[in-house]
Amino acid sequence: MNGQVFPLFEYAHILRTPMLTELRDYAFEYGRLMSEGFSDGIVSGCAITTTADTITLNRGVIRYGGQMYLMVEPITLTYQSTDIWAVFKLEFKDESRQGGYIYRAVEATISGNLELRREEMELCRFKLQRGAHLRMRYVDFADRNTEFDTVNSIYAPYSAYEKNSISPEITRAFAREALTWQAQPLDEMFILQALNAKTALNRETILYYIAARLKKPFADCDNLEIFRALQTILQTLQSGDERELTREVRRQRHIIVD
Repeated sequence: MNGQVFPLFEYAHILRTPMLTELRDYAFEYGRLMSEGFSDGIVSGCAITTTADTITLNRGVIRYGGQMYLMVEPITLTYQSTDIWAVFKLEFKDESRQGGYIYRAVEATISGNLELRREEMELCRFKLQRGAHLRMRYVDFADRNTEFDTVNSIYAPYSAYEKNSISPEITRAFAREALTWQAQPLDEMFILQALNAKTALNRETILYYIAARLKKPFADCDNLEIFRALQTILQTLQSGDERELTREVRRQRHIIVD
């Protein structure tokens, strides 16, 4: 039935199978119904932390294949200096059934292969120089895309409505840095959304802001392109100069007649 049905557990009452079924179905369906229409990706939590030689995926929730995966225990791996890009990723194993249980296992790996298979999801990437350690303290927004010795979470997919999006930590970092400069009304609206959001911003919201702010046609783009566009906006705010953007628009409309 629609609404709420909770089994009533009382002393000396017989525990019936339908009671346990109701309890199971409520817990199982709740997460799926709450995320109906959302993409695969990180839903909440799943923060990345590092030590001098380890990288850890902390507790959180991830959506994959329409199912909610609860990461109730941190996953820690040892990283090494290789001077090439390495990806910290999850592999979602095929479903198995054993002893009355359904198992959907998840395994974390670090790989030098940047190409992900269908059943894999990137958490972050890094290029570590020999003798160095991974760092997660960023000097500014642009520092998140520093090539060497830096945890880069730009490419990680975050669950959002219809399409995955970029990390809410990244959009909040953009908003906090933008606050230090003289912003336009459009900037202020986006800043408030980014600071107030508990989950990833809708991808179309970000793309519309970028297109309107940079005076470009609305177009889809990947996470790295989104990051670079936000970085350009910050540079514009910092300089307080709109002339380059205006000149670019004029250049697109200019027709030369011979």
